Amino acid sequence: MLSSSPRSLWIQIAWPFLLFVLAGSMALAFWMRRLDQRESRAVFTALATTNASFLGSRQIPASEQMMQYLGRLLNMEAFLSRDANYFLGGGAELIPAPSPALQPYRAHLQALPAGRPPVRFGKEFEAVAAQVNPGVRLVLVRRAESMPAVARGVETGSVLAAFCLASVWLAWVVSRNVVHPLRLLTERLPHIEHDREATLPGAERRDEIGQLARAYLSARTQLNQEREQRRLAERMALLGRMATSLAHEIHNPLTAIRMHAQLIESTPDATIAGAAREALPIILAETVRIEGIVNQWMFLAKPEPPRTKECALQAVLQRVIAGYAALAEHAGVTLQTQVDPALRVQADERRLSQAFANLLINAVQAMPKGGTVEITARKAGGKVHLAFHDHGGGFSAAALTRGRELFYSEKEGGMGIGLTVTTEIVAALGGGLRLANAPDGGALATLTLPSL
Repeated sequence: MLSSSPRSLWIQIAWPFLLFVLAGSMALAFWMRRLDQRESRAVFTALATTNASFLGSRQIPASEQMMQYLGRLLNMEAFLSRDANYFLGGGAELIPAPSPALQPYRAHLQALPAGRPPVRFGKEFEAVAAQVNPGVRLVLVRRAESMPAVARGVETGSVLAAFCLASVWLAWVVSRNVVHPLRLLTERLPHIEHDREATLPGAERRDEIGQLARAYLSARTQLNQEREQRRLAERMALLGRMATSLAHEIHNPLTAIRMHAQLIESTPDATIAGAAREALPIILAETVRIEGIVNQWMFLAKPEPPRTKECALQAVLQRVIAGYAALAEHAGVTLQTQVDPALRVQADERRLSQAFANLLINAVQAMPKGGTVEITARKAGGKVHLAFHDHGGGFSAAALTRGRELFYSEKEGGMGIGLTVTTEIVAALGGGLRLANAPDGGALATLTLPSL
């Protein structure tokens, strides 16, 4: 995975180019300055040598007027330096006399050796000497240039400007061909699972960027295929688990129904009516239980939007209690209700009955030795709170955390779907389910629904 952000990658590419332009420009300017200085000093030396040779070969008399004329011709100051050992009756001298600006360097100019490279005097002047004839040297003095003339020229400036523009263009090309495709890839990579675009810019390229783009598209295709295969495998595993749980859950009530039906069948005709009266409530209760199980699975397999209408909470609850009265009586559980008949909610009555039944069955099964289930309702803050309180062992810490998870159950043979379905039903109606342990013992499951 890319470790640099698009911006930092741009900086990593742009900075070397900027440094390259700066260093290249400075190196080019320095190199051109050195070449110009070397050429200028060579021309200066050759100029002195040529003029000294001309003066010596023509036997031109040394005069102040002649030196001034030569200086104007060359646009610099020209002197003849005479050696005291050659001229009788005097010391070394310069002809003509130096200007006031050159007076501080008079002695240096008189002693300047011939045939040497130009010598710098101070910051303003440089001089060179050439041999005219024995005892006489031609000394040329010019102002030193602070910057070579070639560096000041328009042509040099144009070359440097073109170099900078070419470097900027190259940086733009690299950015467009490297940074931009990587930026697109970086933006899409975190969303590869949901990326539905068929192509990726740069995938048609034959370089490493193209290979990377094609690898991304290939990885996305493989990921989508694996996700579909995983989803199918999970669905099949879920269906298998659902089928196993459903078969196990229905087995017990079917066994009870078959046993009581066989009991009625084997009863003599004289006493069959009494046996039927005893077996019929159990058969009906087990039938209701099977119906509830099937409804649970139907809700999970094909959930539908709730069809809401105004419902009287007490009436819905009483119908559920009537349907499971035989189950509660068989378990030795007493059902106590305290619900105001005036409490009304907007709900899907069939789904709401299913949620009540799930909580009621859990409460009855939590007390295998019998007990009391207290069902109370109160209205507060625009909501109705319906609580199912049993006096069994209460919820474990794990059940309080994971009780609403599908297939989580601590009951032997339990399917672990009742609280999941109840949570979904109540959420679809705009309410919620809270699980807790009552202060006086037992489990407390509280439904919250918007009231009317």
